[in-house]
Amino acid sequence: MSIKRITAIVPLELLDQLERHLRDCGVPGVTVEHVQGYGEHPNYFRRDLLQDNARVVLYADDSKVDAIVHAIGSCAHECRAKAGILAVESIDRLVNLTDGADVMVSSL
Repeated sequence: MSIKRITAIVPLELLDQLERHLRDCGVPGVTVEHVQGYGEHPNYFRRDLLQDNARVVLYADDSKVDAIVHAIGSCAHECRAKAGILAVESIDRLVNLTDGADVMVSSL
């Protein structure tokens, strides 16, 4: 068993529904940051082409990754999101800063 970090860049209007989908998958917590960037769908009405988006970051046990990726993709499809990207990365170690103990895979 291993820990994965899932990072998704999604349109801001997707956040409420995405949170519900992730809770339904049993995700205990997420971090959300407001970010700007451009890619496949730049904002041609701005000089710098930047779009306002959200970066959603969460940690999960490897066995839950496919369900979470599917939930994020389903949410984007349901909301007819025109942009977004998702990455799954391996994490060597995750430490709880409250007590300094390693986070157990089973708790994710």
